[in-house]
Amino acid sequence: MSYYLQKYPVEPALTTIVHHDQLPIDSIEIGRLLDTTEREKLYVFVKRGQHLSILTAYENIKTHRYHCKQYDFPLKALSWFPKALEEFRKPPAAGGLHAGAMTGVDERVGEEMLCVQAATRGYYLVNRSRQSPLYLGGSYAPSEISLSNNFLYKLGFLDLWKELGEKYAQGEL
Repeated sequence: MSYYLQKYPVEPALTTIVHHDQLPIDSIEIGRLLDTTEREKLYVFVKRGQHLSILTAYENIKTHRYHCKQYDFPLKALSWFPKALEEFRKPPAAGGLHAGAMTGVDERVGEEMLCVQAATRGYYLVNRSRQSPLYLGGSYAPSEISLSNNFLYKLGFLDLWKELGEKYAQGEL
């Protein structure tokens, strides 16, 4: 079992979305992309007031059960994450983190504390102000979404994220 240090206040959970095609009334889908890397997993960006929910929806191949997971961030993460990821990837000689760094600096984005971390084959976007749904009722663990290099760069998820970030920055969302 992993233990995490809770450094920041935890925000109340947003209403859980149980199906990517059945959004709450106050929500609107703003983008989606299918990840065909390992299994077909659909990623859906959902605007919920000043919050962003990223849904991952897929069917378990063995059980044929539908799964929809939800990761919540401030809406401002749309414009923040692509820049934070670029900074995280910079080599030390270009002003990036020291060699071997696994986590970026926690940054206040909206009213929540976010950071980028290295994963085995990609990156995590971590929200330290949100409780992971895997640990509800138990110890604290931050909410984090894992994004593979292949999905981000080859399949275009980062490009979609940047496009949505530009719309957010221009006040179009």
